Amino acid sequence: MRVVLVTPGFPTSLDDHHKPFLADHARALAGAGAHVTVVCPSHPDAPSRHEVGGVEVRRVRFAPASVEARVALGESYRVFSGLSALWVIPMIAKLTLSAARQARHRSGDEAVIHGHWWFPCGLVAVAAAALAGRRTASVVHVHGSDAAVTTNAVHRWLGRRVLRRATAVVTVSEELRDWASSLVQQRGGQQQVVSMPVGVDRLGPVTPTPADGPVVAVGRLMAEKGFDVLIEAVALMDATQRPDVVIVGDGPDRSRLEALALRRGVNATFAGAVAPGEIGEWYRRARLVCVPSRREGFGMITAEALATGRPVVATSVGAAPSFITDGTNGCLVPPDNAEALSAALTKALQSDFSTSAASNAAAPAPFGPEAHAAALLEIYAELSQN
Repeated sequence: MRVVLVTPGFPTSLDDHHKPFLADHARALAGAGAHVTVVCPSHPDAPSRHEVGGVEVRRVRFAPASVEARVALGESYRVFSGLSALWVIPMIAKLTLSAARQARHRSGDEAVIHGHWWFPCGLVAVAAAALAGRRTASVVHVHGSDAAVTTNAVHRWLGRRVLRRATAVVTVSEELRDWASSLVQQRGGQQQVVSMPVGVDRLGPVTPTPADGPVVAVGRLMAEKGFDVLIEAVALMDATQRPDVVIVGDGPDRSRLEALALRRGVNATFAGAVAPGEIGEWYRRARLVCVPSRREGFGMITAEALATGRPVVATSVGAAPSFITDGTNGCLVPPDNAEALSAALTKALQSDFSTSAASNAAAPAPFGPEAHAAALLEIYAELSQN
């Protein structure tokens, strides 16, 4: 089967830290036998056509390089505001034409155009499948940020039309499945949950938890990840019990977070972005991992940390409640609540969660690449029979 993945960005190599789960996703499908092509916007550091981990990637020019660079870094929803929103029109048009062309590339093949995030790539998938012909199905994959920006009547109207016209809708968590069911109303219950794959093959072995390790947090430095809440939570702890904090990642809020840590007397190290193959080493350095997100669609950091045998203190958003057994391999707290997070960190640092976390390190296995590909190929097969 031919699978065309439409994404708003894609790693330039297996060492690129930007959304490595998309590369894991594409490689999982290819490894299971699908003929996979990725169609995405242009990137200033990548050619228009190349391979990433054996997967063909086609990058589409649609705007000046400065605009394309911001989109490639995951800032689509910030770029497409005000007059800059006009750039979304050529982007959608060019992605649609490219995706339809790839779906028709092999005469007689059944094809699936799989769009990630309902806007803009889910919209592209639906439109491109219509252009490609009756042997082409469309799948829209909802991740979370696309749901978060669906805030007014126009967004809801467009989102509803995209999800209703898709041949299938999948979401990365049950929470998002409920959101999609609510949005489309009469099609409630037909959305399926398929999380993005946990890249266990690049995380490395499970090792004993260091008793004197720091609290490690990982993610893009932006408001939705809640790193400011983590800093405030540590500042609320007794000064003699405050752990060192290491935040791995980069983003627009770095200077603000560094200033906040300095002002609040928190010993925080900002390690910057690291290659996907190196992230497992940072988890292994941790005494525990904290995921203080204000919102998550799935919660890849929680799944990865638990897969490396580290206890996790996380907010109860996305799929975290599916992974964490409160008081066993970590703690769950409400989002955007520094007091609750401070209490949970204190409890976790004084408890022996590490043994249980290590013994349950295989718990995210159902979310591994093989299971991920099998779930999607089953959906694709059902679509081809209809």
